[in-house]
Amino acid sequence: MAVKTSATAQLKVLSGASYITVAKVRDVRLDMNRDALETTGIGQKDRTYAYGIRGTSGSGTLLYDSTDSGTREVLNHILSDTETLSGVQLVLDTGTSTGTITGDALITAAGPGVSVGDLISIPISFTISGKPTGTF
Repeated sequence: MAVKTSATAQLKVLSGASYITVAKVRDVRLDMNRDALETTGIGQKDRTYAYGIRGTSGSGTLLYDSTDSGTREVLNHILSDTETLSGVQLVLDTGTSTGTITGDALITAAGPGVSVGDLISIPISFTISGKPTGTF
C-alpha cells in the first residue's frame, strides 16, 4: 500500500454538466463533522449520546491563472447573483475510483491577495449543502 501525495489529488468544480479540474491549487481541506446529541434520561448516572446532524465545509488556496477555466469558474461563481449551488469534488487519488468526495457547494468566500515578489493567491471557503457522496 502506497501513501499518496498531493501529486495524486485534484480539486474539481462543476461547469455545466461536467466537473473540470482547478489547475493550480496550493492546498485544500474538507472538514466533515457530526453533532453529538445527548440522550441521557432522568435518573441515569452516565451520559449517553446519538449522532446528530452532519456538516461539511472546506477551504483551499488557488493560485491565480486567468487561462484556467476551473479557477475562473470558482471566482466568477461568488461574483454572480445566482442562487444555483456549485458542485465541488475533491479527488484524493486520480489513479483509483475510490477517494473521491463530491457535494453541492456554496462558495462562501474568496479573497484574492497580492504581495510583492509572490504569486497571486486566493483563499476560498465553501460549505456543502446536503449529504456529500463518495468514498475514501
